[in-house]
Amino acid sequence: MTFSVWFDGDETLWDRRGHMLTGLLDEPSHVDDATRAPELFPDVLPAMVDLAERGSVNLIDYAPMPAGHEHVLPPFAAHVDAPGAPSDLPPELHDTEADLNWLATFERIDAVIAESGSTPDDVVLISNTVGPFAKAAERGWLTVWLNRDRVANLSESMPSAEIHSLLDLPEALDAIDEARAIIAGLMPSSEATLATALDGVTPA
Repeated sequence: MTFSVWFDGDETLWDRRGHMLTGLLDEPSHVDDATRAPELFPDVLPAMVDLAERGSVNLIDYAPMPAGHEHVLPPFAAHVDAPGAPSDLPPELHDTEADLNWLATFERIDAVIAESGSTPDDVVLISNTVGPFAKAAERGWLTVWLNRDRVANLSESMPSAEIHSLLDLPEALDAIDEARAIIAGLMPSSEATLATALDGVTPA
């Protein structure tokens, strides 16, 4: 299986404690009177090694890194701009606007994949929030919730898999692949739906 993996940037990769990343990258905050620059979570780079062997690793980019931090970025194959910031629309239209913004981002991802000249078996969206997962699933993408803090999912959006560290990602992808193979062996291929195959896939 080959994957085109897309990291929803910001808190998925960067430890924001003590530093506001989105929109304030050049203004580090102070914790105990000490300036703390943003840091990659320690599981990011090791996870990249495995992922790079399975396909391409890409970034949905919210903001540039502050000067001097470019060297800590993983070698992403491609970047696309993140969904636009909320506008001044009335609150009742915010969810609709967010969906449209994500759809525009997903279309940019499709364009990048098409331009690459290679077709992955799966597109994988990894995020620390489940917000974009329903729309991604409608496109047939896999969705992985990076739930570092082990909080409850109170939304109606169910990810393909839930992990608590990026080090769990290879196991999650393998579990999805194995579940598909089992379902394909039990049902005619036309009935072996991804939703059935992925039900309850969460690494220990």
